[in-house]
This record gives sequence, C-alpha cells and structure tokens, in this order.
Amino acid sequence: MTSENNGILPINLVNRNLSHEFLVEKTVEEIKKHKYINPLYDAGFKAFLSDEHTLLSFLNGVFQTDERNRIESVVIKNTEINIIFPAVKQFRLDIRATTSNGLCFNVEMQKARPDYFVDRVLLQHSAFVLQSKYEWDQINFGQLSVDISDEERAKREVHRYEIPPTYAIWICDFPVGKQNDFRGTWAVRNEKGLTLSEKIKYIMYDLTKFTKTFEDLKNDEDRWLYLLKHAGSAENLPDFNDDVIAKAINRLLVNKASDKLLKEQADDMVFTEEQLDRMALARVRARAIVLAEGEQKKAREMARALKTMDVPIEKIVAASGLTQAEVEAL
Repeated sequence: MTSENNGILPINLVNRNLSHEFLVEKTVEEIKKHKYINPLYDAGFKAFLSDEHTLLSFLNGVFQTDERNRIESVVIKNTEINIIFPAVKQFRLDIRATTSNGLCFNVEMQKARPDYFVDRVLLQHSAFVLQSKYEWDQINFGQLSVDISDEERAKREVHRYEIPPTYAIWICDFPVGKQNDFRGTWAVRNEKGLTLSEKIKYIMYDLTKFTKTFEDLKNDEDRWLYLLKHAGSAENLPDFNDDVIAKAINRLLVNKASDKLLKEQADDMVFTEEQLDRMALARVRARAIVLAEGEQKKAREMARALKTMDVPIEKIVAASGLTQAEVEAL
C-alpha cells in the first residue's frame, strides 16, 4: 500500500494519544470535503459493490464473460461464517454471493497488507469453502432425516465430498508478491503447472499495478477497477453510459451519504491508518534490532581479532564497546 491517503486526515505516530472517537469525528469532517466516499475502505467498498445488480456486472467483468457464458443472476449472502475448530472461530467476509449457475464468490477489499496475508487468504477461503459446501448440501439434499431411506443415504454418500466452485477475489491496494501484473489467477498446481482442481481459484488484483488511463479502458473489468482506484480522489467519475455503474457511483456521493455510512467509513479509515502506524513502527523496531545485532557482531569480531594480537583487555573494551565479561568470553 502507498502512503498516499487521497487528502484524508493523516494519522501518524504523533496522534497516538488522541482518542479513537475524536479521530473519527475529524475524519468525518475531512470526508465531507470530498465528492465521493473512498471505496478502498470497508464501508465505502460495501456501499459501492454490495448490490446484486452491481455485483453481477462486476463479476461478469472479472470473468470477462460473453453472451454464451454470462452470469445471469447473483444472490448476496450473509457475510458472517462460524466454523467450529472445536472452539467457534468467526470469519467476517466483505461480500459473499452465489450465482444462478451455482458458483460461490467471496469478494474482499484490502487497503493495508496484514501480517501473514497469504495465510489469511488461504484460511479464510477454507472457511468459505466449508460454508459453501454446507449450503450446497442443503439446497441439493435438505436436512438429514432420521428415517432417511437407504437409496437417499447412498445418493448423499456419493456426493459426500463434492464441493461447489468457489472463487476468492481480493482487491489489494498494496503490491501483491510474486505477481507482475495487476491481475493474477492462482490455484493449487503441481510442479509442472497442472491445476489440481478448477473449483478453487484465487483472483488477486494489485491496484498499485493498475495504471490504465481513461482512454486505455477496454472492458467492464477495466472500468470497475478504474472506479475503485480513483473514486477517493476524483472530482468527477465517468459512468460509461451504464445505469448500473451510474447507480453505484451515486451511492458513493458524500452529499447523499447517511450519517451512519459516513461514521462507518471514518471508523474504517482511522482503524486502517492506526494499523499502518503499528506496522510501520514494527518495521522500524525490527530494523533497529537488525542494525544493533550487526554492530554487535562487528564489535565481537574486532574484539576477537585484538585478543589474538594480545592487546590488553581494558584496551579491547574501550575499542569495541563490549563489557570486560563479554571480551573474556570470546
């Protein structure tokens, strides 16, 4: 993620003594100076895409469908998933949906790169697959009855491990490792590049590599990514003469946003900036530790060399900065 915050209130280490509520209030004031709510934060993202007509257009853009294989309809599902490990672990997804032809999607917006990002993608998708499998079983077989027939039981057993196609779509506002283009489609493959299954795929968007100008936009995928990337700083957004896009843009207008949406957006922004501060501080501390360890190593090497030359201990201590005990232990 870049350090640019599109003119929104910067929150840095100096602000740590300020209350979260105060920062939210100030951020709401800053949001009101802009025309559009930034969809790269959680609340804005959901306001922008969490509509079935909008999501349908976005997904058809992602998969670049034509009239023959176009996704015809989509149903947005509850975004909370509870998995028992044995303890209940809750996963809260940004957008979760199923299509008319049985595809399952999880669409995520990630403004800041968290620790163990790839692990998070894999773990969250595992929970998503389990939830999708459970719902797929319910649709196809219903609740398991105590007096189920042998024929029905056999039918269920055949499909015991069958899963529906599940796709994770991650839109990242930071560089995605091992990915050279703005889009990468990932799957489980062997050493020869053969895909184990077409049913589980990860589509990763790296907005830092999406550099297309308005004139470069060729399809719906380009148009949706362009809007996502530029809405937070734009004075005017193009609707491409598309009613669905026009309505999605209208939901981002600050002067039409509810107080609830503005507060949720500000809260997400403050939380993200605080998270970035913690990550930056951790990197500074890690670098200081590495540098200190490097200096210690150099000091020990110098002291060891001086000892082989029979230099007096007190002079080695003065030259190296080590203690007498450390020098004697070498």
